[in-house]
Amino acid sequence: MARSSDSFFLLALLKDKTFQAREVKRLIYISALYLVITTALLGVFYHQLLGQLVAGQAPMLFVAEDVALINEQIPAMGGVLGRWIGVMLVVNVLVTTIIGVYILRKLGQPILALKRALRDIGDGKLDTRLRETDNKEFAEITDAFNRAQQQIHHQIAEAKRSLKDLQDQPEPDAQQLAAALQNCANSLDYFTTVNSDVSDDRGQPDVGTPS
Repeated sequence: MARSSDSFFLLALLKDKTFQAREVKRLIYISALYLVITTALLGVFYHQLLGQLVAGQAPMLFVAEDVALINEQIPAMGGVLGRWIGVMLVVNVLVTTIIGVYILRKLGQPILALKRALRDIGDGKLDTRLRETDNKEFAEITDAFNRAQQQIHHQIAEAKRSLKDLQDQPEPDAQQLAAALQNCANSLDYFTTVNSDVSDDRGQPDVGTPS
């Protein structure tokens, strides 16, 4: 069956529904939004700067009086850069704050819940479950965690059932048990002997046949 990751990269990025793809798309959206905001701010400042430069100077005559008048009307470069840096700092603070709050709300709480659940399992509380959530990113993680817990409980139940079956069986005869252990020892001795022979053969130098 074909997967979305087998197609073209951009098309796969749009079709893929995994956690990584969603985070990549969100990062692209946030970057694009930030680019649009900064471009719009730059356009506004540029428009205002041009308006201050050409206000009352059309048609512009390049004579000494006009140049002096334009120089008087041009705002100081330090003031323009100061305003621009101030606005960009405010925008950066707002964007960073919004992204930080988003990450804490969307990613922080589920990760902490998963950490607490793993700590409980480490303490022996094997009946720990993660609460079902409508969070798309962590819904599949929650489902996988709960299914793993079910598998653990199933394996524990199987082990208990096997142990009970062994306990219910009659104890084997001592002679039969000794014979079985001897057979196992003979089998192990066989493999040990074979391995030793192979090692000896590899350690001996090759002897050429006479011509």
